Amino acid sequence: MSDNATETPDLVAALDATDPTVDEPDEQAPADATDEPVEGEDALGDAGKKALDRMKERLKAERTKRLAAEEKLNEHAPTDDAERITREAETKAMAKANQRILSAEVRAAAAGKLSDPSDALTFIDLSQFDVDDDGSVDEAEIADAIADLLRKKPYLAAQGGPSTPKPDPSQGEGSRGTASTAERFASQLNGLL
Repeated sequence: MSDNATETPDLVAALDATDPTVDEPDEQAPADATDEPVEGEDALGDAGKKALDRMKERLKAERTKRLAAEEKLNEHAPTDDAERITREAETKAMAKANQRILSAEVRAAAAGKLSDPSDALTFIDLSQFDVDDDGSVDEAEIADAIADLLRKKPYLAAQGGPSTPKPDPSQGEGSRGTASTAERFASQLNGLL
């Protein structure tokens, strides 16, 4: 018994210090593996059995913590995917809205300067402009881009006056313009009868 009593504290210290399962529990071990008897457990004595029980409790606690952490991670994984998808959708919607804002601003700035304001959208790269978080754009920057376009392509400039032809009252039905010979003859004939 004296041999067994002197070896037990050394064995407990050795088990606590060298057992890799104390710090890193076996991920594949079933939940009740710590309750199973360990080979040579009977030869340990009381102090060794107590040390082994402490190790089993630590393993059980670590496994519980690991399972709780994995469960928490799994709960958040779908949320992360949902958040990522939501962010992507918001980014696409914001880009589309910014494109509409830029198009409207460029057409408005080109009105009166270009014969067809939509030509500005064809010839000006809208990606060079930024839309602020509040939806405003730098109007001076757009005006400079339109002026630059007119320097490069002066034929796009609006001409003085309206771009639609003036109506000719002598043309078309119901006009009181110059009467043809047949109309004059018919009107004179009607006057005699």
